[in-house]
Amino acid sequence: MRAWVTATTLAVALTANGLAAAQGSFPSPKPVMLMDSSGSIAGKPLDETIMLVTVASGVVAPALIRPIYDPDGHTASGLATWQAGGSVLFTSADCTAGAHVYGSTHAGVRATTQVETQAGIILYVGAVGTASTVAVQSILYDTGCAPVTVRQNGLFPVQAIVNLSSTYPPPLSFQ
Repeated sequence: MRAWVTATTLAVALTANGLAAAQGSFPSPKPVMLMDSSGSIAGKPLDETIMLVTVASGVVAPALIRPIYDPDGHTASGLATWQAGGSVLFTSADCTAGAHVYGSTHAGVRATTQVETQAGIILYVGAVGTASTVAVQSILYDTGCAPVTVRQNGLFPVQAIVNLSSTYPPPLSFQ
């Protein structure tokens, strides 16, 4: 009998708290933001590694983050940096003109890729629309520009380029 009274009391208390919360007695939580080292908002999380960053007035695009590691390979608590390792395809032979990127598998987000250069990690943002086939003459990787001659489909012309390292300097953290 005593266990039944305890369970009933607990159920009534939880129900009362739930009703109070539903009626707005508790403040709503602040949205989670990705902050850069200067304290500015770098983006909003789409998931644990994809951030939506503003790259131009009204243009929002996905950018990838990764953990920061110490010399022993352990992750730093609460810190991240921009991820690189992508590639950009160009219609010029020297990676200077006609930039294109592959589409995203995430519905509703722009095509993007991130490449590490001497200037920092650069985000290339594709245009909205349908993919096209392009005559590619060079590809920019983290290791530099490589000449090629290939026709590639599934590409989007680059509409915006942002240096993530200087616009939103790491380390990054969620707040």
